[in-house]
Amino acid sequence: MQNAEVERRERAIVAECRRRGIPFRVTSRYRSETKQRELYDAWIAGGRKGLPVGRPGLSTHQYGIAFDAVFPDKDRATVVKIAQDYGMVWFGEKDKVHFDIFGPNAWNALLRSVGAI
Repeated sequence: MQNAEVERRERAIVAECRRRGIPFRVTSRYRSETKQRELYDAWIAGGRKGLPVGRPGLSTHQYGIAFDAVFPDKDRATVVKIAQDYGMVWFGEKDKVHFDIFGPNAWNALLRSVGAI
């Protein structure tokens, strides 16, 4: 289930982008372990080109604290700033559709601290 606070932030980001005329479409939110496994296995097998998929148990989607969205590249700086204003962190060029509450550096540090990676 999507975290209620992250869902509130997502709605606010969508509304702000709409207000500014930026097409912003959320494509993925919470994922069950089964769905995460399907996506990960397809990515590892090469059937899912492009964007990375986190290993099951390590994806912030499974904890309901992330969402993926598509938007025009020309609006990236503005969208990233809007997301930051609402407490969401863009994962960067390696996963350009992903936003969560940690960002890649903090999430990876957390996973390392508990021995998950």
